[in-house]
Amino acid sequence: MIEGKGLGGKKVHRVNVSLTNKQAFKLNRLATACNMKPTTLAAVLIEKGLNDPKLVSELQRDYCIQSAYRVIVVNNHGELNYVLTRREDIR
Repeated sequence: MIEGKGLGGKKVHRVNVSLTNKQAFKLNRLATACNMKPTTLAAVLIEKGLNDPKLVSELQRDYCIQSAYRVIVVNNHGELNYVLTRREDIR
């Protein structure tokens, strides 16, 4: 899916993720159960997480310390887009 081949000129951004042994074990087991490579499954999990407005909101509630950089999830014809809030919007 997002392995880098056959993407028709689309740019792929590689991200290194450090996992604990326990997380890596879970990822490998789930990848095997889903008949995927662990890297492909990790990409699917990231994609699904970034397209889940509830999860995005929860992550920001727990970890966002700079309210000026808080994103608002906007549904644009079925595709979710992130929009940074402006300082005036925060008050």
